[in-house]
Amino acid sequence: MTRRTLYRLFGGLCLFTLIVIGVSHQISSSTPPFWKPDAKSSDDTTFKWVDRSFPELKSFPKLRCASAFIVDNKAGEIIYSRNAQEVRPIASITKLLTALVFLESGTDLNNRGTITDQDAFESSRSRLRPGEEYAVRDLLSAALMSSDNRAARALSHSAGMPQAKFIAEMNDKAHSLGMDSTNVIEPTGLSEQNRSTAHDCAILVNAALQNHLIRHITSTDTCTISPTNRRRLVALGTTNRLLHTDLNFVGAKTGHIDEAGFCIGARCVSPSGDDVTAVVLGAPSSRQRFVSLASALHWAFEVVSSPFNRN
Repeated sequence: MTRRTLYRLFGGLCLFTLIVIGVSHQISSSTPPFWKPDAKSSDDTTFKWVDRSFPELKSFPKLRCASAFIVDNKAGEIIYSRNAQEVRPIASITKLLTALVFLESGTDLNNRGTITDQDAFESSRSRLRPGEEYAVRDLLSAALMSSDNRAARALSHSAGMPQAKFIAEMNDKAHSLGMDSTNVIEPTGLSEQNRSTAHDCAILVNAALQNHLIRHITSTDTCTISPTNRRRLVALGTTNRLLHTDLNFVGAKTGHIDEAGFCIGARCVSPSGDDVTAVVLGAPSSRQRFVSLASALHWAFEVVSSPFNRN
């Protein structure tokens, strides 16, 4: 091999490396560079719905879950409820509350957060390694898109307050939204003591999705992030298996621990503009969680779009 050929190979390799780095930066920086968090919602913000019955209906969604709740956001009406006030573990749906409190802390999204050994405790499935530093906007993507527990913990200690204060802020935020049956003790949802109801989770979904960054992350399929102190790429993928179906998600968050079963909260809009939030808690399997959510949403769109039911 001649020296000229070696130079060409080396030059090509350098160009390829620059392209990869550029693409990675473009993907991981999908948030606009001058993005600022939405204004902090007022402490008296609440979500209240009128309970509407449909005596003429002869069928309801086929759901395999412990509790469920569906609301028509445009009409402000509850259109389905099953054990919706039953207090249960909510697993990683907790991360929506973590994200809200973190964003309202005013932390610069370009700040770096470090994955600590404590963050990695009982979180072996994460692709984020102890000692790695990430822009906190990338930690948000990992926590909400891939439900990464290490990322959620890193967010909580990157918000410029003691951990106990952050947890207190999470509970204060929940109660200010009207989530009166909700209490959490940590930011990931791994603890069965993070407890709420399907009703309260619907409030949380709607409140979180008022923030356009949370909407963007929870309705995105994949992205790539990279630690700022190491040369490697980390591919993230959504935990929402329904994202590329006929359902148009505003956003969604899954959750699972043994004590909670399989959970999901989601907001969707139909082609005709109907707007529905649905929560499924305590499904027996991951598949049944998604089957139940799809059934709930398709049923809800059929109900709210019926001219008879609009009267």
